[in-house]
Amino acid sequence: MPSDAPLALYVDPDPDRADALRSALRESHPDLRLRTVTTVSAAETALSESSVDCVVARLTLSGAESSGEDPAGDTSSVDAAPSAPDDGVDYLASVAARYPSVTTVLFDTERSPELLGRVREAGVDEYVRDTGPDGAAVLGDYAVAARTAPPDRTDAESRETRETLETLLDVSSDLILSIDEENTIRFVNSAVEDVLGYAPEELVGEPLDVITPDEMGARHRRGLARYLETGERRLDWGEVELPGVHRDGHEVRLSLAFNELGSTDGRRFVGIARDVTERKRRERDLERYEAMVETVQDGVYVLDDRSRFVAVNRAFTELVGRSEEELLGEPATTVSDEETNEEVESLLAELLRNDGNAVTYETTVSTPRGDVPTETRISPFPLGDGTYGRVGVVRDVTERQRRESQLASLNETAQALTTAETAEEVCELAVRAAAETLELPLSDIKLYDDGGELVVTARTDAAEEYVGDGSLFGPDSDVPWRVYASSTSAVYDDLAAEESSESPLRSAIVLPIGKYGVFVSGRTEASAFSETDVVLANILVANVRAALERTDREQTLREQKAELEARTATLERVNRINTVIRDLTRALTEATSREEIEQVVCTQLANADPYRFVWIGEQETVNGDLVPRASAGVGRGYLEEITVTVDDSPTGRGPAGRAVRTREPQVQNNLHTDPPFEPWRAKALQRGFRASISIPLVYKETMYGVLNLYAGEPGVFDDLEVNVLEELGKTIGFAINALERRKALVSDRAVELEFRMDDVDIPPVTLPRETESTFELDALVERGDGEVRIFFVVDGIDPDEALSVSSQLTTIGNASLISERDDGHLYEATLEDGNFFGALLDYGAHPTGFTATPDGATLTVELPRTGDIRAFLDMLLRTYDGVELVARRELERPIQTESEFRALYRKRLTDRQEEVLRTAYFAGFFDWPRKATGKQVAELLDVSQPTVNRHVRKGEYELFSLVFGEQRPDDESV
Repeated sequence: MPSDAPLALYVDPDPDRADALRSALRESHPDLRLRTVTTVSAAETALSESSVDCVVARLTLSGAESSGEDPAGDTSSVDAAPSAPDDGVDYLASVAARYPSVTTVLFDTERSPELLGRVREAGVDEYVRDTGPDGAAVLGDYAVAARTAPPDRTDAESRETRETLETLLDVSSDLILSIDEENTIRFVNSAVEDVLGYAPEELVGEPLDVITPDEMGARHRRGLARYLETGERRLDWGEVELPGVHRDGHEVRLSLAFNELGSTDGRRFVGIARDVTERKRRERDLERYEAMVETVQDGVYVLDDRSRFVAVNRAFTELVGRSEEELLGEPATTVSDEETNEEVESLLAELLRNDGNAVTYETTVSTPRGDVPTETRISPFPLGDGTYGRVGVVRDVTERQRRESQLASLNETAQALTTAETAEEVCELAVRAAAETLELPLSDIKLYDDGGELVVTARTDAAEEYVGDGSLFGPDSDVPWRVYASSTSAVYDDLAAEESSESPLRSAIVLPIGKYGVFVSGRTEASAFSETDVVLANILVANVRAALERTDREQTLREQKAELEARTATLERVNRINTVIRDLTRALTEATSREEIEQVVCTQLANADPYRFVWIGEQETVNGDLVPRASAGVGRGYLEEITVTVDDSPTGRGPAGRAVRTREPQVQNNLHTDPPFEPWRAKALQRGFRASISIPLVYKETMYGVLNLYAGEPGVFDDLEVNVLEELGKTIGFAINALERRKALVSDRAVELEFRMDDVDIPPVTLPRETESTFELDALVERGDGEVRIFFVVDGIDPDEALSVSSQLTTIGNASLISERDDGHLYEATLEDGNFFGALLDYGAHPTGFTATPDGATLTVELPRTGDIRAFLDMLLRTYDGVELVARRELERPIQTESEFRALYRKRLTDRQEEVLRTAYFAGFFDWPRKATGKQVAELLDVSQPTVNRHVRKGEYELFSLVFGEQRPDDESV
């Protein structure tokens, strides 16, 4: 720097503030020499030793002895100082009085009209407000201009000074202008062209309004008039931001500092303006950058070239446990050791040599709570003069290192689990890892046993000390069961609030281990588990499940030798089933009631391995629920705790509901994994049920109920067993049907129902309507193979036409004419599947009369009073149209003794007929093979053979009419 450069003396008791001003002036006015002192006495010494052009002072000064240093490195010290003035204004006034050629400037942050008045009255040349770099630049302008206008020089010197000043003003990059009392521009330097686009000569003599917005110009004129009149200021003259108008019309943001100058031509005002558009943009960018940095969860810091903190974000202060005020200006070693700092400096130097952008390293930072492991990514950035600062992004890796350590330990545990041979050993290794690796001291594992219970298999020492042999959950809690049955994890932040549990735990993790059991861990405080804890616990449980699956497989391999024995046992079980079925078949034939059939079936099946529980259910007519009729086995309370329906709701999607809807066997060989058993799974598993089958009890179209069997092991119901049980279900249905029909035929107490019907889909109704005839049922005969033959009488139509029409009707086949009778012609035919009369028989209803005319039909049936009359009515009304119940009668049938029956039979025979029949019987005519022919019997009686045959047939008819026909009125006297 040249020795003749302007020299400014700056008096400030704060050395740091002086350093900041020196740095700012170095940027804005590199040719200005600045000498700084901290006391008035030091300033006096400097004035006496050097040719000072400008003295700058703060409002508050110190009279203590100090030293100063100029940019060239000159220093001076003072042994003694005059008495200190009251403040900077008084001191500058004394300097102006003693050194008229020196320009005096008050430089401070305080702003008030009173202070400005004192500055003018004291004769201080200028007042510049300290606003940072912009205020320093204005101060530099005054300091540079100070050398050009000493007050005691000659006119020639004044001209030279003025020319020099104008030259300096023209080379200034800041816009400098002056206005008079009329708001007219009197001077403007050439920088106006760069800032506002005008040449200086275009503005001199023009009102200031030319370069200000319309509303701003009017406001400025009012403010100027008010100031000239009262001296009142409403703006900060030291620095104010105002818009200016560019020549092309767009606005330019200006930072303006101005002041009043004395003049022989009247009052003048000078202003120095700087285009701060770019600075404002940078400030906005900086604000956005700072906002982004503050939202980053990682810590961010900036260091200068001497590794001192110049910026930190909130995350960094929270990480190191120190405030921003405690860090700014402090060295990086405040939070790291010297060795780490040297290592980072070395990494930074290598980055710069290799033109690198960033590097990542791991270290520890010192915090009030101790050393914290971190991962830091640093990048260099230039500061100028070949120096570099650095920015760092710091992440706390405490949790990551903890997770890495835990994962490594879990990997070791997984390796150990591969050598475990039993489920107990697997569980012991797992709970030890939970306590030592995952820091879950209150943990245990419960496995599902053959008795249908979740049993604690392994437990940590802390858990055993805490609950002993009890449960980590309350005695009545079913949380482990729910998790196991649903195979869904459960995590509780406040167990007492979420489950109303009496458990000693507040927080809990319950994880299913597949089909094997559950893992339970807890803490006595609420919200104690982090997301990481849950993830790591799931990893441990996955390893446990894999180990248990492996031990299962190995156990299977070890049991391969026993597989043949198991198959033999299976065959034995099938043989036992067949034995049970044979016993059941015998019992079914001997049963006298439906209830007896159902209870015998349940009892005998429940006593056969591998069944644990058996029940038979029947669909209710009212709400459709499947209600139990009989049960047996190990299932105490099960039926009282479940609800089974036959609809498509969740309670109807189980095997029993599906069996009713499909009328086919429904199997679930693993109740733990098969979804349709969802509503009843937990209740079934608690009783040891692992597989089930539901068999419909059906005879033809009639559903009598569902047989439900539960086994104590999965996979029991293979194809062979299902087929056997399906046949058993058909047998039971047949037995119930046969019993119901037998009761209808032999019961001495019956219900007679009479109906009117008009359904054209019934062939006996269709025939009279199409032929204008009458149809009357004579008899129904069931053959052993299930075929039904019908005997009926048709009157009012030619037999050929009757046979032709009958052959076209569905469910009637092979019709033939038998004989002609007084009431019409008697026909016989075969009824095919789905026929009307067969449906009546299937429901235990015995048709005793059916007459049809072109106007409709009348049906009379008998059912035992103990039969399911409602089911029969529902079937008839649901299946056929135009059915109307017209009468219901209670029938009492007298019971005859054997002697009464014989007497009644003899009453129907003549003496000759009885003689023929008795002779034929004792002669062996009715034996097979016959011991006597009809001819031989005729010879014994001395009658013709046709006579014998006629009397035999008459006797047979009378006997069969007593058995199969109706009583005649004259029979009642017997």
